[in-house]
Amino acid sequence: MYVPERYRDRPGDLPDLGALRTELDRVARGGFAVNRERSERGLVAVGVPVRDEDGRAVAGLSVSMPSVRYDPRGLRSLVATLETSARALEADLASGP
Repeated sequence: MYVPERYRDRPGDLPDLGALRTELDRVARGGFAVNRERSERGLVAVGVPVRDEDGRAVAGLSVSMPSVRYDPRGLRSLVATLETSARALEADLASGP
């Protein structure tokens, strides 16, 4: 996905892999990610992992909204709600079919 050949016709879009690693480390430490108009203009998404019994991320839970409705002051509350829902999903997955 990040090979330079994919960006031959648009070299300015070539991702900075060092910055990507730094961001992924920050996401892993924080336990959530925020996508502010990166994949689609006008859209913000916040997501958390859903983990299996061994702690491996097996799915994700996210909510998206128009960027004009996103207020960073509400991020902690939104993440807390997503985490509560993710823990409930994890419990359901752990209990089996």
